[in-house]
Amino acid sequence: MSYAVYRVDLPHSPAAVMFVNGFVARDLAGFLWMWQKLFWIRSATAKAKGCMQVKAGICGANEVVMVSYWHCEDNLKEFFRGEPHRQMIQFVAKNPQSLCLYNEIYKPTYSGKYSHEPQGMATIYARA
Repeated sequence: MSYAVYRVDLPHSPAAVMFVNGFVARDLAGFLWMWQKLFWIRSATAKAKGCMQVKAGICGANEVVMVSYWHCEDNLKEFFRGEPHRQMIQFVAKNPQSLCLYNEIYKPTYSGKYSHEPQGMATIYARA
């Protein structure tokens, strides 16, 4: 079996960002909320302006990680100011002990490697 591996052409100062967002349920309320809202959160993020792709991974029964790829940090910040994000944070405000949340933003410094259809940063930048 053979397949081509490729890289993408990153500009000198890429505008695109990768956002890592994690949820850890700390009690039953957090666990139920997380599993009831998980697919809605993924869908709302994927539909946001500037979001190119969302990947979700189950780390365990009480933890989920989502990785999303954005054209630029301004698009991501606009999503933070929108209604879907407000609804997500509303639960945390009412139940501050129920979820451990974490998020990180990364800018690419060099191309990763890809094969077959574009994934991740390859959905934003052209093949090298």
